[in-house]
Amino acid sequence: MSPLRAVWNDYLEAGRAFSRPARRYLTAELLAWTGNGVFQVLFNLYLVQGGFKESFVGRAVSLNALGLALAALPAGVLADRWGRRRCLLAGAALDGTGMLVRSIALSPGLICGASFLAGVGQSLLTIAAAPFLTEHSSPKERTHLFSTFFATALAAGVVGSVIGGLTPSLLERLPGALRPDLLHAYRATLVLGAVLALSAVLPLLSLRGLIEPPIDKASAPATPQAIRVLAPIATNAFLIGAGAGLVIPFMNLYFHTRFGCSSGQIGLFFSLAQVMTAAAALLGPALARRFGKLRTAVSSQLLSLPFLVTLGAESHLAIAVGAFWIRATLMQASTPLLQAFVMEALNPALRARSSSLNNMVWNTGWAVSATLAGSIIQHFGYATPFYITAVLYATASVYFYLAFRGLPETGTPPRLSEEAKGLRGEGALTE
Repeated sequence: MSPLRAVWNDYLEAGRAFSRPARRYLTAELLAWTGNGVFQVLFNLYLVQGGFKESFVGRAVSLNALGLALAALPAGVLADRWGRRRCLLAGAALDGTGMLVRSIALSPGLICGASFLAGVGQSLLTIAAAPFLTEHSSPKERTHLFSTFFATALAAGVVGSVIGGLTPSLLERLPGALRPDLLHAYRATLVLGAVLALSAVLPLLSLRGLIEPPIDKASAPATPQAIRVLAPIATNAFLIGAGAGLVIPFMNLYFHTRFGCSSGQIGLFFSLAQVMTAAAALLGPALARRFGKLRTAVSSQLLSLPFLVTLGAESHLAIAVGAFWIRATLMQASTPLLQAFVMEALNPALRARSSSLNNMVWNTGWAVSATLAGSIIQHFGYATPFYITAVLYATASVYFYLAFRGLPETGTPPRLSEEAKGLRGEGALTE
C-alpha cells in the first residue's frame, strides 16, 4: 500500500469515530471561517478604498485583537461554568454581528467598535474550541481530529478567499445601473461573508440537548507544577502573536501595493496557500507518529523562516508568491500538532485556562504589533516587519522546544460525555 493511501485509510478510520457534536462543530467551523476568509481578502482593501490610511487599518486590526485578548480570561470561565457549546454559540453570534456592522459602516467609531465586538466573539469561539474538541475525542484519533479541525478551517478559508477575490469583479461586470463601484462591490461581498459567519449558529443550535460534564477541579486538581507549564506556553503564544501581527494583517496590502495585484489575484494567492497548508496538516499525524508532535511542529516552524525573510526582500511577484505559499504551509501546518500536544500535556482543569491565557497573550502581541506595523510600513516600507517577525518566530520556536523537549507525548484521557465515549469529535482552529 502506498504511503498516501495508508494516510487516507488512517483518516477514514478516524473519521468514522467522530461524534455527533464533533460533526456539528465542524460544520459551524466551516461556515464561520468561510466568512472570515472573505474578510481576510477584502476588509483592508475596503477600508483603503473608503479613504482610510494604513495606520487606521492597523488600529482596526488591533482593536479586533484587543477584543480577543480582553475577552480571553472571561471566556475561559464561561467555557467551564456555562458550558462549551453555549460559549461557542455566543461566540458565533457576536463574531457574525461584528462582521456585519463592519461591512455596512464607514464610520471610524463603528468600525473600531464592531472590530472589538467581533474580537470578543472570536475569543469565545477560540477558547471553547480546543477543550470541546478534547472532551469529545479519545487519544486514538485526537491527532487526526485536530488536524481535521485545522484543515476544515483552511478549506473554509479557501472558499472564503475565492468568494472575496472573485465576487467584486463579477459585480463590476453587471450591466448598467446594477453595476456598483468598487467600494460598494467590496461592501456587498463583505456582507455576504458576514451572513455566512452568522449562519454558524445553526449547527450549534442543533446540539441543544447536549449534556456536557461539569469541570470538577477537585477531582482533577491543578498542581503548582502543572500551572508552571502554562508559562512557556503563554510566552510562545505572545511571541508568535507579536510576529504575526506585524505581517499577516497586511499581506493583502503587501501584494496590492508592492506588486499591483487585484483582489482576484490576492484571493487566489490566499486560497492556494490554504490548500497547501491543509494538505500538509493532514500529513501531520503520520509525521508526528514517527518523529513526535513537538519535533515535527518546531521543525516545520523553523523551516518557514527563510521564506518569511524572502518576502521582505523580494521584488519579483512569482518568487514572492512562492515564498508566501511555502511559508504559510510550513508555519501554519504546525498548529494542530502543537494544539494536540498542549491539550494532552495539560491537566483537564487547566485546558480552558490555557486556551484563555494563550489567546489573551497571542492577541495582545498581535494588537500591539499590528498597531505599530501600520506606522512602520508607512515610514519604512514592507520589508522591516518581515525581518522582525522572523526573529520573533525563531525565538518562540526554540524556546518552546527547549521547555518541553523532555515531556512524554502522552496525556490524561479526557473525561467524555456518554455520547462521546469511544468516539471523538470536533473541528476548528486558529492561527
